[in-house]
Amino acid sequence: MNPRLIAAFVLTAAAFPLPAQNPDWKQLEFVLGKWTGAADEKGTQTGPGQGGCSFELDLNKKIIVRRNAASYDSGVTHDDLMVMYLDGGMRAIYFDTEGHTIRYNITVPSANRAVFESDGAQAGPKYRLSYWLDGALLVVRFEIAPPGGEYKIYAGGKLKRDNPRR
Repeated sequence: MNPRLIAAFVLTAAAFPLPAQNPDWKQLEFVLGKWTGAADEKGTQTGPGQGGCSFELDLNKKIIVRRNAASYDSGVTHDDLMVMYLDGGMRAIYFDTEGHTIRYNITVPSANRAVFESDGAQAGPKYRLSYWLDGALLVVRFEIAPPGGEYKIYAGGKLKRDNPRR
């Protein structure tokens, strides 16, 4: 092997420290699995609909991948992908079929509750995505705030785990 290539690899590897070997996702364990449900009609801009999502550990438990699909009675469909990772805290990056990319900071204010709030460094509106358990249901709420404004509910719903844990 070329010595210059080896040196370049070693220097590059030193510049990018390895993440923790066993990230602890216990605080988000309550969302893991596959879920299906319905969107609430009241107080949302999307109206009634149905869909599902999955939260799965990936890359040797280094990340959690959420895949989501929803269709609304209005004819609108929505698909997105979010990857949760550890980087000095819990973070996520979100992509959807409408061309949005959102970087989130994740907090867990109490057991079985997680809040994803858009990074303040992003220009434009702020976004907040919340999940919490209500009995056997996973409640989800997505809110948007215009610059300098208050959050308003954009979409929300309740999901049921496809294969309940025993």
